[in-house]
Amino acid sequence: MDFVYSAYDVEKCIQWIQTNALKQVCLQFPDSLLPDSVEVALHLEKSIEQKVYILGDTTCGSCCVDEIAAQHINADGIIHFGHACLNPTIRLPVLYILPKKEFDTTKLSNEFKRVFSDCSKKILFFYDVTYAHKIEHVYDILKPIYKHLILSKLNCTSNVKYTDTNSASIVLGRNYTLENGYNIEDYEGFFLGEEGKTFSVLAMSIPVKRWYSFANSEIHEFEALNTPWLKRRRFLIEKLKDAKVVGILVATLGIKEYLTAISTVKRILKQKNKKSYILSVGKINPAKLANFPEIDVFVVITCPENEVFDSRDFLKPMLTPYEVELAFNSAREFCLQYFMDFRQILPGGSHYVNFKPSIDSDISLINSSVRNCEDDISCTDQMNALTIRSSGTIAIGKAGAQYLQERSWKGVEQRLGEDSVQPAEIGRTGLAWEYTNESLKIDEQNINKIE
Repeated sequence: MDFVYSAYDVEKCIQWIQTNALKQVCLQFPDSLLPDSVEVALHLEKSIEQKVYILGDTTCGSCCVDEIAAQHINADGIIHFGHACLNPTIRLPVLYILPKKEFDTTKLSNEFKRVFSDCSKKILFFYDVTYAHKIEHVYDILKPIYKHLILSKLNCTSNVKYTDTNSASIVLGRNYTLENGYNIEDYEGFFLGEEGKTFSVLAMSIPVKRWYSFANSEIHEFEALNTPWLKRRRFLIEKLKDAKVVGILVATLGIKEYLTAISTVKRILKQKNKKSYILSVGKINPAKLANFPEIDVFVVITCPENEVFDSRDFLKPMLTPYEVELAFNSAREFCLQYFMDFRQILPGGSHYVNFKPSIDSDISLINSSVRNCEDDISCTDQMNALTIRSSGTIAIGKAGAQYLQERSWKGVEQRLGEDSVQPAEIGRTGLAWEYTNESLKIDEQNINKIE
């Protein structure tokens, strides 16, 4: 009981709830921490003398704050436990209870001095949220040695006060301020943590000279851009250029400016004569998206740490809003960064570029067809017109109806006037794995009676 109280910073949660006078509070846990959720909730209820609610299953991802689920009970605050991507939210106040992972600060400082032997180097220091509780101690050790050491801070209200900040200039949930007269290219980047998703996204987005990470008590240099993953992304961009129907997949309902990202992608696709459909299916998995075979590729509006872009299980390519711009925005020049956070390329973002559609014809690297020279583009502006493609089939535009007409199986079809009226019948009862009126169940009952 004492372990749960300290590990989940229950006292900090109580203070936050009482300071903000919250009445309906939700506790969000990742799946790995759900076994402790009831004990944490009971501690809180006993201390604040009011009910709290546990969000047992998140709408999109456990690292993102699930404001949509919390609004089902008209919540006025959320306490998020476990690893967090720290994307800015738009509806509710959030307290992050960050996990605490121990490490040897002496080994870190020794390794740091070995790798960065030149104390005049300009270093930008990042860290995983699990090490935030010790970052003040680490900074106090290194700052007297390295005069140009810049420490990033986390964009959140959390149980680690030293790292908290609330700034408009946020990169992947982190904020930093460079010294006057220097650019980001003058610095070397260091990440305190494993070479996981968080680090790889940071390394691709921030254009420092070199990147280093501290893992297994050693500091290693990290090459962010020369990876098979990026080569595969280039291939998927070519698939996007060839696509006729694009699904805009909404996998977040809480990240700030996600609606702007949706409208921006939709506008770009329309200018490039691509049919687009907006889909929201909750947590993404291959089985759900397999229900939309007419869609050639999906553009996913989601958290930059979502694992969907690393998976090969999906039947159709999964792309980011930045890759839509790489494919169709001729004003965006090639650079060495890769922006997984869609907020960076929106108006007001640090890497926003005005959209200029590419009009030059080119050859597809996938099927060798010529692009940007189609004659049949009159349907582009008919997205609001109903089109009848066949008897009983009505769709907006022509892409959906045309695909439906060519399908070998169209689902349940109406046969009005063709079949005689039948009385209603009693359906199956019981659990799905063993209905009471199944033949196997009836046989077992007869055997028991004989015995």
